[in-house]
Amino acid sequence: MNRSIDFNKTLEDGSSLTDTQNSGLLECIKKFLCLQTHPALTGAVVNNAKTEASRVMLAVHILDYFLLRSEQFRIAEFGFELVTPDDVIGFIDVLTTNRRPKASIYDPMPYIIGHLDSVRVDSVDLESLRESAPYLFVLEEGAELVLSREQTTTARAWLKLNDFYVPGHSGAESTEYRLRVARQRLLEFLIGGRVLGELRFVELDLPGLDIAPYQAFTRELTQVPVNNFDDDDRASIEFSSTYVTVLNSMKVARQHGAPLLSDAALEGVEASTILVKERTKQRSRFTTLPFHVANELLGNAITFYLENGEALVETYLALASKGEHPEALGVDLPAELRRLGVTTWTSSADSASEFFSQLRNGTNLFNMLEVLWGSIAIILGSLTARRLSEIEDLTAASIVEDRGAYYLALDLRKANVRDHRKRVLRPMPGIAADALKMLAKVSAKLQQLGYKTGGRLFEMPYSGWLRETYFGTCQPDLARCFDRFSDYFQTGVDEHGRRYYVRAHQLRRNFAMLFFWNGSFGGIEVLRYFLGHSKPSMTYRYITEAISGKVLRRVKASVTKDLVKRDDCSVESLSQLVCERYGLTLDELHILPEQDVIAYIEDLLESGEADVEPEFFNGPNGEEYRIVYKVKRRDSAANG
Repeated sequence: MNRSIDFNKTLEDGSSLTDTQNSGLLECIKKFLCLQTHPALTGAVVNNAKTEASRVMLAVHILDYFLLRSEQFRIAEFGFELVTPDDVIGFIDVLTTNRRPKASIYDPMPYIIGHLDSVRVDSVDLESLRESAPYLFVLEEGAELVLSREQTTTARAWLKLNDFYVPGHSGAESTEYRLRVARQRLLEFLIGGRVLGELRFVELDLPGLDIAPYQAFTRELTQVPVNNFDDDDRASIEFSSTYVTVLNSMKVARQHGAPLLSDAALEGVEASTILVKERTKQRSRFTTLPFHVANELLGNAITFYLENGEALVETYLALASKGEHPEALGVDLPAELRRLGVTTWTSSADSASEFFSQLRNGTNLFNMLEVLWGSIAIILGSLTARRLSEIEDLTAASIVEDRGAYYLALDLRKANVRDHRKRVLRPMPGIAADALKMLAKVSAKLQQLGYKTGGRLFEMPYSGWLRETYFGTCQPDLARCFDRFSDYFQTGVDEHGRRYYVRAHQLRRNFAMLFFWNGSFGGIEVLRYFLGHSKPSMTYRYITEAISGKVLRRVKASVTKDLVKRDDCSVESLSQLVCERYGLTLDELHILPEQDVIAYIEDLLESGEADVEPEFFNGPNGEEYRIVYKVKRRDSAANG
C-alpha cells in the first residue's frame, strides 16, 4: 500500500514547512509519523500495511488540527511549544463532538460555506451559463439551502466555472445527483495548502449545491439502524480512544528526539479522561435480525433462486449475445419470467410509488437480476457465515469440488501477517455452490462475448444507463441488491415503521439464530436438508466451526433477550441474575431497551456465569435437542 505525504505546506508567516528555517520542526513531524509503525512504539506486534497506514493517518489528523491553527499557536516561530494542557483538552473536546472524529478535527463545512458565501460571478459569465447550463439556476420552492437562494445560484455558477462539479454517478462516491460538488477537490483548493492529510469526508452534505437529483429510488422505507452509529451522533469511544493513544505517543516521540507537544501539555490527556467517557458511546456490534425476519429472509431467498434464477440468467445472456440495447427485450421470455411479470429491461417510473409497484410486480428484468444477486448473497452469507468483503472477492476459482463435496476457497480477511492473507477451504452446501456456479457462468459468458468483466462473481451487470456498451459488469454492490430484495419481499418493519434492510454482517448470525429458536418455532429441518445433515448435533458442529465465539455469543444473547422480555419461565433464573447484577427489578428489566438487555446477557455469557447451550437426546424421531439456559454460579438450570 503506497501513500505519500506532501510536506510543502504553508505556515502562518507565509513560509513553507519544507523551508530551511523550519527544518527542525519538519524533522520532528517526520519522526513522529515514522514512530507510529516503529517497534519502539508497537513492540513485537506486526501489523499489515493497511493497519500501519491507518495509524499514520491518525497521527496526520492530529498534526493537521494544530496546523490549521498555526496562527494561534505561532507554529512557524515556536513549533508546538505554545500548546497548553487546556489546548489539548480543547482538541479532545472537538474530537468527541461528532461520530466521525476526522470531520470534527478538520470541520470542513465552515471553510466551504464561508468561501461560497463570498464568491462573485460577473454578469457575462452568468448569462452564458444560463444558456449552456440552465439547470444550475433551478431551485425548488422550499428546498433546503445552506446559502441564500440568490447566493446559491451564484455559488453554483462559480463551482461550474472553476471545474468543481463532477457527474453524480462517477467514481466511488456515486450519488443520486446529476452533478455533485467535488468536495475533496474544493477542500484541497481551500485548505489543502495548510494540511498534510487527505481531505475526503463521508456524509458531507451541501444542501442546494448538488445539482438536479434524478430518481434513484434506493429504498422504499427508512432503514432500521444496523448499529448504534445511525441513531447516536456521539463519537465512538473506540475511535476517540485510538486518537488519544496516538496523541499520547508524543511522549515516546520526545524520548526519541522528536519534541512536539510538551509533557506538560500532554497532561491534558489525563485530565480529559472523564470528558471522553461522558461524551462518547460504546461502538455497537451489528444488530441481530428478529427471528421471523431471519426465517422469512432465507426462505424467500432460496425460493426466488430456485424458481427464477436460471431463467433470469439465461435471458440476460441471450440479450448479451444479441448485443442490442436491452430495453426492448428482443428475445423470447421463458414461462418463469412471464409468470414473474417481466416486460421491460429497466424502469422509467417518475415516482417512488410507481417504481416500487413495478418492482414488486417483477416488471423490470434488471431489477429482478438485482433481487437474484441479493438472494444468492443471502443464501451464501446465511449458510457459510462469510464476511461481506470475502463474498465480494469470490471468483470462479473459489468454488472447489472434491469427491462430491463442495468447498469455498477464500482469503481470511482477519487472519493475516502483513499483506499475506491465510487461504483456507470451508465446507459449502450444494445449493450455495450451484448458485455461485450460476454467477460464474455469467462472468465466463460475458468474457467469451468480448464484454468487460473483472471476474468477481458478484459484480453487477450494467444497467445500460449512460453507457456506450450495454453489457458487462462493474464492481459488486450487494447493499443495493439487499435493498432491492428487502423491498421486493417487503421484509418486516419495526415499531417505528422502519424496514429491516438486511446487511451481510447480520446474515452471519441467521443460521445460528434459527438453530437456537428451533425449540419454540421449528424451521431448522429445511436448512438441515440443504446442508445435508442427518442430526441436529451435526448442524450445531457446523455452526460452531463457521461462526466465531463472539458472534455466537451475541446470537445466544439476542435469542435469550426475547424470552426474558416476555417473562418466559425457561429463563427465570437468568432473569433474576441480570436483575441482581445490574440493580434492576423484573418490571424494569422487561421495559429496558432491547439492546441493553442483550448487552447484559452477553456480559454474563462472556464471564461464564450464565450459559446457553443445546442439549441433545434420543427422541421418537431420532436425535432431537432442546436449548438449556443455565446460571452456573447458582448451579441451577432451566430448560428451553
